[in-house]
Amino acid sequence: MIGGGEVFWQSPLCGMLAFILGACLGSFFDLCIMRIPKNQSVIWPRSCCECGQPIPFYLNLPILGWLILRGRARCCGRRLERQYLFVELLTALLFTRLWVLYRPMEFCIYGLFLGLLIIASGIDFTTMMIPDRCSVGGAILGIFGSAILAHYAYGNYIFLGIFESLKGMLLGSGVLLWIAILSELILKKETVGFGDIKLMGCIGAFLETNGAIFAIFGGATLGLVTIFPIWWWIHRTQKIRTGSILPFGPFLSLGAMVYLLGLRPFVDEYFAQLELLLR
Repeated sequence: MIGGGEVFWQSPLCGMLAFILGACLGSFFDLCIMRIPKNQSVIWPRSCCECGQPIPFYLNLPILGWLILRGRARCCGRRLERQYLFVELLTALLFTRLWVLYRPMEFCIYGLFLGLLIIASGIDFTTMMIPDRCSVGGAILGIFGSAILAHYAYGNYIFLGIFESLKGMLLGSGVLLWIAILSELILKKETVGFGDIKLMGCIGAFLETNGAIFAIFGGATLGLVTIFPIWWWIHRTQKIRTGSILPFGPFLSLGAMVYLLGLRPFVDEYFAQLELLLR
């Protein structure tokens, strides 16, 4: 029998609330992406335009605010970055998908994880750096989150969750570290930054071994097939100040999201079958 809470969780109303929550959090993630690289507080002062004028609350609505203003600030007419709309809409859609696939406790923990990935990717795109509060801090949160999920799913087995989380963190970051070392020896230049390795530790802590491995190789493949040509074109035509360096953190995040929100059952089944074959 399904309880009242479970019925509400599966209702369209709850799905709509998940979308709204994602949009609101996306607005906060935008703020983090803009302020963290500048070492500014993400709490105070309140959101304001580049000209210094505070943004009224009724124009600071996620997604709707950008559309109402048609991409321009009302106070000074400055063009608003499309990043704001993109991050808010993306986060809303990701949280809605998260609601479809997972139960409340998993939704909360994986929602935190998605937030860390979005902030880390946004900062990496603009600064070529991943803040430790997203990677190292995220890994610590991932260990605690895995312990909570293990207790939620199996009862008094929190140490199993901690063990699997630590294994995913160490294996994921270790594999990427060796890839970085070997590629640097072959290509004679740095191809993977240490920030990417620490972010991989965060991904492994939340998604454990299977998710970590898929994030590395799946994210790299998805990046080469879909996003890399677009990024290459942007570099060729707009001369982005980062030169020819391509941030890898967003691709790792993309692989982690694809695993978490789509391919997890198939990837887990593949690794289970592979483990049986190797015995």
